[in-house]
Amino acid sequence: SMPVAVALAFVLPVVATGLLGLFNGLLVTRFAIQPIIATLVLFIAGRGIAQVMTNGNLQVFRNEGFQFIALGRVAGIPAQVILMIAIAAIAWAAIRYTVFGRQVIAVGGNEKAARLTGIPVHRVKLLVYMISGALAGVAGLIVVARNSASDANLVGLGMELDAIAAVAVGGTLLTGGRANIVGTVIGALVIQLVRYTLLANGVPDAAALIVKAALILLAVFIQQRAGKS
Repeated sequence: SMPVAVALAFVLPVVATGLLGLFNGLLVTRFAIQPIIATLVLFIAGRGIAQVMTNGNLQVFRNEGFQFIALGRVAGIPAQVILMIAIAAIAWAAIRYTVFGRQVIAVGGNEKAARLTGIPVHRVKLLVYMISGALAGVAGLIVVARNSASDANLVGLGMELDAIAAVAVGGTLLTGGRANIVGTVIGALVIQLVRYTLLANGVPDAAALIVKAALILLAVFIQQRAGKS
């Protein structure tokens, strides 16, 4: 039936991307491959797999039940905004109040010290990669639902830069040891606000990318200065 199909359309992609995240985690923990290389491998291969599965063609569809995640509203508030707030709230609570959250911060800050204190570093990393993959899947679902189409060539292109920029501008140390969830949300809003302000004023998207890169550099520079003082 259609409700079951819609439910599976939400669940299966998130499960699949979670497993892909777990694969990345295994490359890092089991095979000691540098994280940037491990994620780059799947970053390239994943898009290739998607293009092969779709023959590189745009997959167009319309389904109100599925598209509710991007186009629907609850009490006048867009569903994707409610989803963003819920995920951010859960992440904030997890980092602040759970043992796992404290373990994530400890591993990010100093992996060797975390291991010596008895934290299961590999398990923590695997879970973080899996959660990261699943959340990337949720983001992908929203983009696909909003566009009424799935484009393996373009969906998510450049989004990794947005993620890094949001985290850096939001005050999370890229060297680890501190995570600011609320700051990351604000950082994402700032990045998008800057981009769309530039576009609204006739500035090409290519130039907006340069401004975005400059924002990352500025944020990291400020963090380093703050860390030294």
